[in-house]
Amino acid sequence: MIKNNKLTAMLFLFTLTLFFSGCVKQEFDKPPVGTLPVGEVYTISQLRQMYADSGAYMFNFDASVYAVVTMDESSGNIYKSAYIQDATDAVNLHKTGAGGLRVGDSIRVYLKNVVLSEYKGMFQLDNVNPDSNLIILATQKYREPELVTIPDLLTQNYQGKLIKLDSVQFNNADLGKSYADADLPANRTLEDCNGKTIVVRTSNYASFAETVLPEGRGNITAIVGQYNETKQLYIRSLSEVNLTGERCTGGGGGGGGGTITPVDEVDEHFDGAVDKENIAIDGWANIVVAGNRSWTGKTFNDNKYAQGTGYGSGLDDMETWLITPPVVNTSGDKKLSFKSAIAYWTHTGSHVPYTILASTDYDGSNFETANWTDITSMATLPDAGSSNYSWVESGEISLADFTGNVAIAFKYKGSDTESTSFTLDDVLISANGGGGGGGGDVLPSLNETFDEYADYDSINKGGWSDVMVDGNRAWIGKSYNDNKYAQATGYHSELDDMETWMITPLVDNSAGDKTLSFRTNMAHWAHTSNDPLEVYVSTDFDGTNFGSATWTQLSPTLPTSSNSNYEWVESGSIDLSSYIGNVAVAFKYKGSNTESTSIQVDDVVIE
Repeated sequence: MIKNNKLTAMLFLFTLTLFFSGCVKQEFDKPPVGTLPVGEVYTISQLRQMYADSGAYMFNFDASVYAVVTMDESSGNIYKSAYIQDATDAVNLHKTGAGGLRVGDSIRVYLKNVVLSEYKGMFQLDNVNPDSNLIILATQKYREPELVTIPDLLTQNYQGKLIKLDSVQFNNADLGKSYADADLPANRTLEDCNGKTIVVRTSNYASFAETVLPEGRGNITAIVGQYNETKQLYIRSLSEVNLTGERCTGGGGGGGGGTITPVDEVDEHFDGAVDKENIAIDGWANIVVAGNRSWTGKTFNDNKYAQGTGYGSGLDDMETWLITPPVVNTSGDKKLSFKSAIAYWTHTGSHVPYTILASTDYDGSNFETANWTDITSMATLPDAGSSNYSWVESGEISLADFTGNVAIAFKYKGSDTESTSFTLDDVLISANGGGGGGGGDVLPSLNETFDEYADYDSINKGGWSDVMVDGNRAWIGKSYNDNKYAQATGYHSELDDMETWMITPLVDNSAGDKTLSFRTNMAHWAHTSNDPLEVYVSTDFDGTNFGSATWTQLSPTLPTSSNSNYEWVESGSIDLSSYIGNVAVAFKYKGSNTESTSIQVDDVVIE
């Protein structure tokens, strides 16, 4: 009997041990290093190039990439995701399950069944299974962040990389807010002392989401992300946010600068504007009231100007003010003039994207407490019926009612849905009045190889125009084997309809002796209802009147579904003798998420 009781007890303990051991689940089952073949080894840079050349691609063979984890999910700021980096580049891992990796893990990613893809502009390795695609080789192999500036991040490709910014602070408009809202992720604006800004994106599930933003200036370490055209930072830990120093006293990003000495007049043509960078001009303020978008620089046909837009912002509410320095108007003899244009009107009801205001007590430091008078009705402005990109002169606006020192504010208000673009140029405040300008040079000939474009740059330099009619995809720069070209594609766009036009600068064809030639290729033909590419010519397009210009379709030789992927096709020599005057040639891409054939254009010659 005693022996039976002992046997029963031993069996019970054995069963209990099995039960509890069966209930313990590791973060994922890490296979022994030797169980998965290595296959062909790639760098992250090579993977990015593969995607640039072919679009989305699933590995169906043995291959690997080695890297170090630079961001994991432990803070809750990202989910089912990680960022990895090697000596060449960085990439986001989009995983099929949560957990499994820690910052500093040296890993091998087994690439079979992994997909090279892109989400909202962010390059990623998708369909990464933690159990069958990830092998941890070592731990605590931490990477040092790269010290950069905000202009570096806005103009160069640091996508996915671990970086460090010095001498930065959160925008005045965001002070007092937490990193994220109670039930929603949030964007907060980080700025340097020159008014350059970048978004800090925080999930409402982050462990520090409800922490109030620090009010000082200092350094921050983060991962560089991207959402459509917006560069954004992801914080790994609050221990890497060291903003305790004295705030900048100047800058144009948040309206927190010091008092501005009044000027005698303003004559601003935005010649120093840089595409997609926030307007930062001495004495001017560029203030974000809602959202994270500021007035930015743009260029069209070599003409630079300022733009406010909600397009592609992802914002429920956006408000930004661009304010001139105070101008001495003691005699009340000053007049205001400027020119403005709209593109793709989407504001509804009584909503308009613009308001023009004047103040006599704004001094550069008191934006929120200054008194502002709406003078919008005194100006001639574009409206919902105006042609896209057609400049409208404001006329001379008397500032006789604003004696003393007068400052003028251009207020843009919109959202991701009410996203009309509003552009501004040639702002003049003087006793003489005036205004006007704009337009680009007419070229004697054109030979475009797209060599000056980096990957993902919009094709809008040197007088070229990039016009998005439907959707949010533009023609962009791409490269393969050191050859650069322009590309349009609907692949992975999630768009039901996409139409984008790439238009050459104006070329003098007054003698009718010009011909056009170029070459194109296609990849992964998916169009069924129309061809992806059409080519047009216009003699009345002036660089600003896309919607009202006359476009005549040409008949070059173009790739079809029967061509091989990436097979360059010569257009042939296209006679332009019937198009006398200044000619512009347009490459129109039309597609969608399903009709997603990629089209590439190179070596555009008009001579």
